[in-house]
Amino acid sequence: MIIDLNELNYKKEININFEVFKDEALDKRIIDLKKCFVKGTITNDSNNDLKVDLVFSGTMIIKDSYTLDDIPYNFNIDINENTTSLEENYLDCYEKMQNTLDLKQLLWQNIVLEVPISYTLNNDANLKGNGWELINDKNIVKDEIDPRLKKLEDLLKGDD
Repeated sequence: MIIDLNELNYKKEININFEVFKDEALDKRIIDLKKCFVKGTITNDSNNDLKVDLVFSGTMIIKDSYTLDDIPYNFNIDINENTTSLEENYLDCYEKMQNTLDLKQLLWQNIVLEVPISYTLNNDANLKGNGWELINDKNIVKDEIDPRLKKLEDLLKGDD
């Protein structure tokens, strides 16, 4: 999806489906991308300044944070860039010498930034396993003292 900016008169409308094929390198946190659609405009004004306004939406398949099952995560990314930010932040995408813009590279960089660090669909996931249990404020008894620290408690009582 390389756009030749020499052919861009003033404004180009973008309405395309974005596909990532299995043989292409996906981010290790993203298993698959589905139903991805890009809509927006690329504008080239009289000063040869480039402005990119895109809305990128779709579904990425990622691992559930608790169960490690494959789950869908819907995303909607607004991409608003101009020539100066393209030159500074997206040198891989925008090649000024060739006057081209690799739209696929620009979209991919924004997808990777959108991947959540932790995400689950099941808030009531099994919080116990073989030899482990998730501890939170609900299942901590604050009045119990670890028997290994019982002698330390006696020392602290003397300081009152």
